[in-house]
Amino acid sequence: MNNWKFPTNTESKEDIYKALKELKKDDLPWKTGKVMAYVYQTIPAAQELAHEAYTLYLTENGLDPSQFPSLLQLERQVIAMVADLLNGGSAAVGNCISGGTESVMLAVKTARDRARQLYPKITEPEIIIPETAHPCFYKAGHYLNVKVKTTPVNKTTFKADVKAMEADITDQTILLACSAPSYTNAVIDDIEAIAAIAKTNNLLCHVDACVGGMFIPFAKMLGYSMPLFDFSIAGVTSISCDLHKYGYVPKGCSTIIYRNKALRQYQFFSCSAWPGYTILNPTVLSSKTGGPMAAAWSLFKFLGVETYKQAVKDCMDARDVVIAALTEIPELYLLGQPEISMLSFASNSASVNVFELAERMKAKGWYIQTQLKSTISDAGIHLSISHFNAPHIPALMEDLKVTVEALKKETDRSVQATFNPAMIEDMLTNFTPEVLDNLEQILSKNEQGIPDNFVLVNNILNTLEPAQRDMLLTAFVNKMFSVEQ
Repeated sequence: MNNWKFPTNTESKEDIYKALKELKKDDLPWKTGKVMAYVYQTIPAAQELAHEAYTLYLTENGLDPSQFPSLLQLERQVIAMVADLLNGGSAAVGNCISGGTESVMLAVKTARDRARQLYPKITEPEIIIPETAHPCFYKAGHYLNVKVKTTPVNKTTFKADVKAMEADITDQTILLACSAPSYTNAVIDDIEAIAAIAKTNNLLCHVDACVGGMFIPFAKMLGYSMPLFDFSIAGVTSISCDLHKYGYVPKGCSTIIYRNKALRQYQFFSCSAWPGYTILNPTVLSSKTGGPMAAAWSLFKFLGVETYKQAVKDCMDARDVVIAALTEIPELYLLGQPEISMLSFASNSASVNVFELAERMKAKGWYIQTQLKSTISDAGIHLSISHFNAPHIPALMEDLKVTVEALKKETDRSVQATFNPAMIEDMLTNFTPEVLDNLEQILSKNEQGIPDNFVLVNNILNTLEPAQRDMLLTAFVNKMFSVEQ
């Protein structure tokens, strides 16, 4: 337990604000434009407007739009604008939600509840996803008691193996899912083929366009060659589209769009069985602020098509700078052929450990996201390039080249031998909370209870199987949120 008690004395606004700023001192310095994950920003004037609009609607409650009709209008219009980008036509409907995970959760719930009503012989519903699909599909399956079947991808292109997905369909299948694009490699699955299979088998087809929904349409307007992914494909029944990524809206605003309202009805939850107010929830959340929708509505109007197109062009130009630079660093190689301004790369050199490389880059002011090895690729580094990052990419690449050269020259680095994999394996065989204490002694922690040496952490995790990683990470996070203060 922590030692914080509920305040008995009041504090001034100035002191509270000062304390909040102090708390942020160790957070990622995203305002530098050198953070290549988590934060998506565009021009300062747009961000200022978004914050003002968010604050204006901070207190209004989306629980009951009949009492806050402005929120109903904002949501209708935001959904209509997004559906327009996705070629949804006049029949498309949807809702604003908290994020991509909630959108996938709702798509899976819709498929499950549709199957319950129309196909009562489906008693053990399952969905089929490629192994590059976002983990939120597994989370949805876990929460909703739906089986998740994972199919392989092409290990060169990292795109879904369409034939494998088709072969896995059974009489219990309710949904096929695909990515536009996948987060890790930024490649777009063959959605036309997958949606055609879904349509032939009377299945729903959900497209996870969380990162691409507000990017690909503008890229196509600019003349970039992009595969079809939206409602122009007959078999696509729903699409996730995050607005807080390449829509540059403050976090808390994503969307799920359905081809028609007949499908969306399975998303809703209603309960009038208790003696209180009637519950009718279109989405997972009940009470929710109107701030994110107001910010989205405002930014769409402020930026418009031309500014979004310019943002996409700047991002794509920056992506091409990275790809070109990687060809000049023989120790690193690109994973797949990214179709938007996200990408991943790995090391083919024993002297260039990607976890060490990321930490060295962080010491120079850059945050680049590391990825553990998987069944389809080596451990690597991921970059999400937003409009805010684009001007800094040439400098990032220069620092990357210098850092790789420095690592190559260090012949006696201890990072590769700072732990015994067999010892870790033995510890996890009989895992207890005390084992975690022993690991933490090896890793050491800062004052927030977070490991100081992420190179060692990632090297340990990289030796383990996914189930072991998950066990260890779950125990660690459970403890991290319970650290004494």
